[in-house]
Amino acid sequence: MSRNSQRSSSLILRLMASQVSVLCVLTGALGIYFYHSVRSSQEQRIETIVSGRAGYYARLVSEMYPLGELKERPLLIAKMLGAERDVLAFRHPSGEVVIEVNPDGIPLPPPAAAASTSARTVTSNGIEVYWTSVQTKALDTNEPIEVVAGHPMTDEQAMLATFRNRFLMATIAGVIVATAIAYGLLRRGLLPVRDMATRAAEIHPGQLHVRLDVLHAPTELRALAGAFNAMLDRLTDGYQRLSQFSADLAHEIRTPLGVLIGQTQVTLAQPRTVDEYKSVLESNLEEFEHLNRLSENMLFLARADEGRQLVDKVAIDMDHELHKIADYFEGLALERDMRFSIEAAGAANVSVDLFRRAVGNLVVNAIRHGREGTTVQLRAASAGDKAIIEVENEGVSLSPDQLDRLFDRFYRVDAARSGSSSSHGLGLAIVDAIMRLHAGLADVSCPEEGMIRFRLSFPV
Repeated sequence: MSRNSQRSSSLILRLMASQVSVLCVLTGALGIYFYHSVRSSQEQRIETIVSGRAGYYARLVSEMYPLGELKERPLLIAKMLGAERDVLAFRHPSGEVVIEVNPDGIPLPPPAAAASTSARTVTSNGIEVYWTSVQTKALDTNEPIEVVAGHPMTDEQAMLATFRNRFLMATIAGVIVATAIAYGLLRRGLLPVRDMATRAAEIHPGQLHVRLDVLHAPTELRALAGAFNAMLDRLTDGYQRLSQFSADLAHEIRTPLGVLIGQTQVTLAQPRTVDEYKSVLESNLEEFEHLNRLSENMLFLARADEGRQLVDKVAIDMDHELHKIADYFEGLALERDMRFSIEAAGAANVSVDLFRRAVGNLVVNAIRHGREGTTVQLRAASAGDKAIIEVENEGVSLSPDQLDRLFDRFYRVDAARSGSSSSHGLGLAIVDAIMRLHAGLADVSCPEEGMIRFRLSFPV
């Protein structure tokens, strides 16, 4: 990953960029608002002044001073006007100027048709000028006279430009300071994230007990820390199961391989007859079949774990299927003087082959571990949105810890691990995998002393 890519993915830089963007938008909006507020206030003030000035001089020429006297004394008008750059003009309706005070030579607006008119013009150098025209009559001649008062916004525009520049500089300085402060605060605020990363870096196969501190984590990070710890719990459990599975698998493979190697070495130690070689090959074939069954079961479990095992569901009559399974295993049950009792009704939506395999594994388990001369009870019924199948037998009482581990791979209740090739401890694990493929549930319980009940819940 390049350095630029690392920077672009920095959470601090992203938050800072967001903050600076928001700050720029807010300060820009405030600056525009204040600028237009000041400009609007100035315009209203100037319009009021210019309008009042035009009205004042209109009354002056119509009530106090003859137009001829004012024309002969222009300095009096300029002195009365007061402002250095303001414009005042008296002109006839035709546009002929009688008196004009115009220091900057600003062009006058065209004659107005109304009694009182306001206008705005812009000079060649970009200065706005506010005008007000008032119609009146001269005191001495009683002829129409238009009084024109104007105010160039030279000083006001200069002030607004200064305000705009200073506000821009203040905004830039404020953004820089705010960015520096935000960077420090964000680095400090994200210290818990770095602490979590440091803590997480301590986790390895030899330190799977390490967990993040949820209690002292910030509120916003507690959910993340809790989810991370839950994930570690699942990984720890999976890692321990995988370690145990590897050990169990090695043990299961070692037994038949040891038998094969031992028998072969003994056979090759001296010349044998054809019948002796045939006997050894038959014995080896049994071990090879055991290894083949083991590999097929392991492949099935691996596909089930990865979700690659196809499940084609069809509706089945559970009573018919349970009787069919009981008939199939009747011979095995008779060897131990055991019988079947079947109470079944309703239908289930399942894969037929997987259903038969799951129930068949439970039946084999009941026959193998049940008490001789007892009855294996098979029950099936529809309960709401589930199809329930139960396999119950009399056997050795199991502790809660043993019940919890019955569906583990290679687990046997007999800790001595019998070396019989007829069982390798995957039957119940396959039942659990089949139920997960059906989005169902397999569980086991002891309803009473010496009774073992397996229950399969298939979604309808």
